[in-house]
Amino acid sequence: MTSRIATAGDEGVGGATDGVRAAAERLLAGPVDRRALALRFEETTASSAEVLVGGSAFYPRMLADIASASSSIHIIQFGFRPGTVGDDFAEALVAKAKEGVAIRLVVDRQGSDPERGSRVLYDRLVAAGVQVCVTRATQARAVAGPLGAGGATRWNLAALAHIDHRKTLVVDGRIGWVGGAGVEDHFLDGRFHDLFVRVTGPVVGQLQLVFLASFLRLGASLRTAEIATLLPSLDEGESPIPAVVLHNAPGRYRPITDAIGRLLDGAHDTLDVVNPYVTDRGMIRRIERAARRGVRVRLFVPGNANNWACASAQQFHHARLLEAGVRILEHPAMLHAKAFVRDGEELLAGTCNLEAWSLKRFFEIDVLLRSPEVAAQFDERFSVPAEAISSPGRPLEGLKVRAKAFAFAGLSPLL
Repeated sequence: MTSRIATAGDEGVGGATDGVRAAAERLLAGPVDRRALALRFEETTASSAEVLVGGSAFYPRMLADIASASSSIHIIQFGFRPGTVGDDFAEALVAKAKEGVAIRLVVDRQGSDPERGSRVLYDRLVAAGVQVCVTRATQARAVAGPLGAGGATRWNLAALAHIDHRKTLVVDGRIGWVGGAGVEDHFLDGRFHDLFVRVTGPVVGQLQLVFLASFLRLGASLRTAEIATLLPSLDEGESPIPAVVLHNAPGRYRPITDAIGRLLDGAHDTLDVVNPYVTDRGMIRRIERAARRGVRVRLFVPGNANNWACASAQQFHHARLLEAGVRILEHPAMLHAKAFVRDGEELLAGTCNLEAWSLKRFFEIDVLLRSPEVAAQFDERFSVPAEAISSPGRPLEGLKVRAKAFAFAGLSPLL
């Protein structure tokens, strides 16, 4: 008999230990296909939440958490490549593997290139006992199971084009990280500007469940006896923060996309939108409508984006947004963060961009926190410093430039 965890149309998985453990047991009963990744979580709590901005802030804290691990380290990462940062993480993971800590890693083939350009790094990880599974969204036939395990090659047609864009870290099932940065040098040296949110408490169980589902779907295995260790009982603390993990998997159930729409439509006073690729016409209309109904809207975007097609499509809409009253702020670095703050009360942050592939086709993960204190922390650590160094956005000028922007805006469903 086929068992399922809570997916679209089912009762959601809450944050209580019994609930996430039961869901994990159903996962282990299998089969775990793409539909099983359409996880629907109920709101739970975080006992703490901290916004860390810039690689110099979040990488050392991540490495400290990894060094503290006693049972497991689980990572999903689009971009994990050799370099100063990648080598530091690899060294930390190898050291913990030698101590007997279970290290499991899910990476995207397109973003991390584990069998070609990054092969030396991944050979080292695998040799140390790290289990590495690869999302292969560009291969019609792909090897199943962890790298180096001799898995069979099988057809992979259902996974084509479904890039794994997620970035999350779970340590001992007790500490969780969600953000937009890869394990790559350009997030440390200032070329790319990004952030992570570090959480503790029951919401970490939801992050852990996302990892387990992803790991099992790629052909890896886990023992039922491990569940209690991987999903420990977690205290919500003295001042619990309402929180929920939102997980977009390919298919029609897209809770991040829905949550972004709700935040944009539900803003009454203030709205901060931080995103590098703002091309989806529906979301842009929502931002414009918010400003026209009197919401004070700040849109943070890169002043010099690394994706010129998306940048051009986005800039096509600048005139209308500015006319509606949106303050467009162009960050001098390649602003790569993805976050939304509504009315100083809710923060949504993670990996989802405002373009068609993220909103509809990629694997994405965000965390939603309902807390004025966390929203104020975001404003202090990200918005205020970013506004101080950003330039005001302007309407496009010149027939050739506007014509190019018009063309790419028309192609936005493909961007």
